[in-house]
Amino acid sequence: MASAVQAALADIAQEGQEGEIFLRSSNSLLASPPGEEKVFLEQRGEGLALRMTSMLGRAREEWPADIELPLRLSQMTSGTAPGAGEPRWMTVPDQSSPLRQARELSMPMPGAAGVGRPGGLVQPAPGQVSPGFAQPASRSSGEANAQIPVATGGVAGNGAAAKDSGYFGAFGWEIPPVRWGGSLGYSHQKSSTNSGYSSSSQGVFANLSAASYIYAPWFARVSARVGITTSSSNSSSPGGGDGEASRSNNVVGGGEVNMFSSSRFPFRAYFDRTDSRTSGILVVNDYVSNRFGMTQNFRSEDGTSGGNVIFDRSEVTTANGERDEVTALSGGYSTQTGIVQNSINGRYSLGQRTGTGDHARLIGVNSSHIANISDTLNLGATMNYSDSDTRTSSGIGDPISSRGRYLQLYTYGSWLPDFEDLEDLPLTLNGGLRYTSQDTQFGSEAFTAQSLGGNLSALYRYSNNLSLSLNGAMNQLTQSKGASQTLTQLGSAISYVGKPLSFGNFSYNWNTGVNANWQSAVGTTPSNSTTGGQASHNLSRIFTVSPGQTLSFNGSQSFNVINSAMVGSTQSLTHTISANLGLVAAERFSGSVSTMLSDVRTSGYLEQQYQVLNVGFFGQGQLSQVSSANINLMFNWSDQSFKTVDSFGIPVTQNAQHMTLNGSASYNHSRFAGVRGLRYTLSFAADTRLRDDRLYGNTNGEIDRARFTLSNRLEYRIGLLDFRLSLVNNEVGGKKNALLFFQVSRQIGSY
Repeated sequence: MASAVQAALADIAQEGQEGEIFLRSSNSLLASPPGEEKVFLEQRGEGLALRMTSMLGRAREEWPADIELPLRLSQMTSGTAPGAGEPRWMTVPDQSSPLRQARELSMPMPGAAGVGRPGGLVQPAPGQVSPGFAQPASRSSGEANAQIPVATGGVAGNGAAAKDSGYFGAFGWEIPPVRWGGSLGYSHQKSSTNSGYSSSSQGVFANLSAASYIYAPWFARVSARVGITTSSSNSSSPGGGDGEASRSNNVVGGGEVNMFSSSRFPFRAYFDRTDSRTSGILVVNDYVSNRFGMTQNFRSEDGTSGGNVIFDRSEVTTANGERDEVTALSGGYSTQTGIVQNSINGRYSLGQRTGTGDHARLIGVNSSHIANISDTLNLGATMNYSDSDTRTSSGIGDPISSRGRYLQLYTYGSWLPDFEDLEDLPLTLNGGLRYTSQDTQFGSEAFTAQSLGGNLSALYRYSNNLSLSLNGAMNQLTQSKGASQTLTQLGSAISYVGKPLSFGNFSYNWNTGVNANWQSAVGTTPSNSTTGGQASHNLSRIFTVSPGQTLSFNGSQSFNVINSAMVGSTQSLTHTISANLGLVAAERFSGSVSTMLSDVRTSGYLEQQYQVLNVGFFGQGQLSQVSSANINLMFNWSDQSFKTVDSFGIPVTQNAQHMTLNGSASYNHSRFAGVRGLRYTLSFAADTRLRDDRLYGNTNGEIDRARFTLSNRLEYRIGLLDFRLSLVNNEVGGKKNALLFFQVSRQIGSY
């Protein structure tokens, strides 16, 4: 440290003199509690040493004199008196500034006004508190004299120095350090479709980024970037028709502000503008995306309450002038009131498209209240409300509009006797009250319905194998078309679970049960009673194929029969087999391959056949020191055949098949083909469900909903030069597309 610092500290920290020393580091606060330990700051040669001793005078820990104390800029932005602690809203110590270090306390310090001005250090007089410090009420005047001095702007002769040091007027703030950087680059891409359309474009881009803080790092951290993209493109139509040429200039960039990130109420606001022409993403139409939002979190001082508010908006404008807008607002709050845990969450979203006229507005609110009255009695209540207003267009005919509102209020409770183990838990009671209201409008048709009812159920465990249950419910139904009706339901069941049996390396389990139910008449529908029974058994085994590989097998069969006084009997026979192969390669890779095949055959009133096949691939890990893989794919296939009656009353058999593939797989190599610095990424993504996430409020949803995407990407860096080459293939709307993208950029600055 500088000689001026050593001289100032030596005035109050002579060797052998007792006193408390407070030093703020990046992740700790060093202090010596009065009456227990003492900290000595000593001057040794050209350096400083910090020594901690106990009441007996034995040294506990000592830093050598040739090691400087690692003081940083952010360590002097807050003047907290010994024993005064942090402001009540702070939760963790301030983070040290990564921008630059302050090796001299006499240099201008960014942060609090009036603190850190140049002009040296001032030793407060006996009994006087240094500016920026609060005098602890419990401290004696002698203890107050041993505070660490801070630089202050109130010293005579310092005005000129402060004026020439980059401070803003009387506030005494210094312009904080700024990290900056950016890049200059060129990109070229060529795309084509299987329908004959093709296009090529090239562009030049430049951007500049910067990051710093306002007042102090714990107060607000800011970052921003701005860039310009210039691109020209040419396209051709099928059959060699006349092509189209276009040229565009766009300003891109963004920024982010994080305030009070270490407090109980952190705030974050952001803005981002991107251009698909320089991203290497395969899209149907080039677009410019604007996204902005904010997040505010808060938590009470005792930690029993907290919540958040999140606003997010995404705007996408394509090259053909169409706009896709998504706005989402959500929030939540939870608190503990006595023995009741309360929480409420709400979300609003609005999705709109100018090209198709699609529109979706969704509102959802839910709350939960849970009270643990005692170890044996629990009560709870929930509320759910949803409101949807959608307008979708299939491209054929008029758009389809629908509106739906749903409200549910439900309160429930459970009781169980005192118990020490499961043998002492013979009876459990559950009950609840429910109110629902539904209002649906589809086109010009409207329908409303309300229901009010209650339910009660009891479960009695005679033994670990045998259990009995009873349940009852009563509901009052009111519909817009028809008179009010009362529906009563009663049910009972007996089930028996056999003890597991072992046959060599096989494990065998079985269970059976019977049930009886009755439902009262509703309107023109007569009352109905049903009886049924079921029995099932399964056989399983685990094989060790080789070290690190295990194969588990399970086969089950179940039979279910239902006899209804109204429609007759229905019998179902189900067979299911499943297998799982687990792969483990030391501690570097783990994964599994699983499959399940199920066949259901139903005869009687609901005659049908149903088959399901599921195959899953899961795994992740390091294949070598320079390569890794990750896979999470699930394939589903179903086939259903059932008998029905057509409009003329003639029995017919219908068949429906569905196949879905969902998930992703990737492979990464950081030294491809043995070339140092050459990175290769192969990724595959599939989602054949084609959910319209953006329209229904997901701001992260894809612009083009691709069924399959295969991407090959090569990246190479030489000094500050970055090269990128990628080949992307996907399928969107039944069309197959391909994109070849090349980009070279040069980094500038250090951020």
